[in-house]
Amino acid sequence: MKQLVTNGDDFGYARSMNDAIIRAHKHGILTSASLMPCGYDFDHAVDLARPTPTLSVGVHICLLQARAILPRAEIPAITDEAGDFHNNPIVAGLKWFLVPGVSQQIEREARAQMDKFLATGLRPSHINTHMHLHAHPVVFPIIAKLGREHGIRFLRVPRESFASLMLDRRFLKQKLARLAFFWLLTLGLRKRIARAGFRSPDAIYGLLQTGHLDEDYLTRVLCHLEDGVTEIYFHPGKDNDPILHRWQPDYDHASETTALLSPKLKRLIRDLGIRLTYFEAAIEKPAVEHGAKPLPSSQAGTFDTAGNKR
Repeated sequence: MKQLVTNGDDFGYARSMNDAIIRAHKHGILTSASLMPCGYDFDHAVDLARPTPTLSVGVHICLLQARAILPRAEIPAITDEAGDFHNNPIVAGLKWFLVPGVSQQIEREARAQMDKFLATGLRPSHINTHMHLHAHPVVFPIIAKLGREHGIRFLRVPRESFASLMLDRRFLKQKLARLAFFWLLTLGLRKRIARAGFRSPDAIYGLLQTGHLDEDYLTRVLCHLEDGVTEIYFHPGKDNDPILHRWQPDYDHASETTALLSPKLKRLIRDLGIRLTYFEAAIEKPAVEHGAKPLPSSQAGTFDTAGNKR
C-alpha cells in the first residue's frame, strides 16, 4: 500500500504561508502541517487551524532564523543581542558542540515553544524541527524527550535517496552537497529514532528539492512512489511575502502552492492508487479506510484518493 503524507512546513512563519496551507488542505492535496511556535504569524496560523479539524497539526521546533520565545538572558548561547536565533545552521551547529551548557539552553527554549503550542489546545500529531536540527547530536535527545513526554510518535529522518536526484537535475551541485551532508549527519539516526519509540516515514521528498516542488517534479515523484509511508513536505505561500522573501528568497513558494492545488496531481494520486493520509493514521493502521479512528484531539480527518475529506 502506498501511503502519502503531504505536509506544510513552517506553518505560522508568515501570513501568506498560513493562508496557502489552509487553502491547499481544503481544496488541494495537503493533509498535514507543522506549526512553528516562534513563527512571526503564529497566532494567525492557530486561528486558521482551530476551525479546521481535518488538518493534522504537529509542532515545528525552531532554533534558527526567527525570534526566540525566551529572553536572551536565559539563552545567550543560541541568540544574538536582539534575541534572534542565529541565521547560519553550519555556524550554529558547530558552536553547539563547543559552548558549555548550550544543551540546557536549547532544552529551555524548546520546552517554551512546546508549551506555547500546547496552550493553543491543539494536540501535536508529530514533531520536527526547522532546518532539520533534530538530526544534530546535541539537539536530538532534547526533541526525543519532548516528543515522548507528550505522546508524539512520529519524527522525520531528513535523508533522501540518491535516486531522487534523477527526478530533476536542476541545482545538481547544490543537491549533491546537501545529500552528502545529510547522509553523514543522519548516520544511525533512524535506529536512534526507533529506539526512542518513534516512527519515521519510510521515504521523504522535499529535502533536496526544497522550495521547488512544482507540478512537473511532483508528477515524477508520484509515479516513482513505493509501498510504505512517504512524506512530501512543502513551503507554499506567496513569493512577495516580506518574511518569506527575507528568509527563503530562493524558494518558489507560488509554484508549490499551485502544485498542491493541481487537479492533475489529484487525479494522478487517485489513478495510481495512492492513499492520502496523515501521520497518526499511518501509525495506527496500514491505510486510512472509512470509519478510521480519528486523531485523539480536535485534529481529525480521513481523505479519499482525490484528497477530499470523507
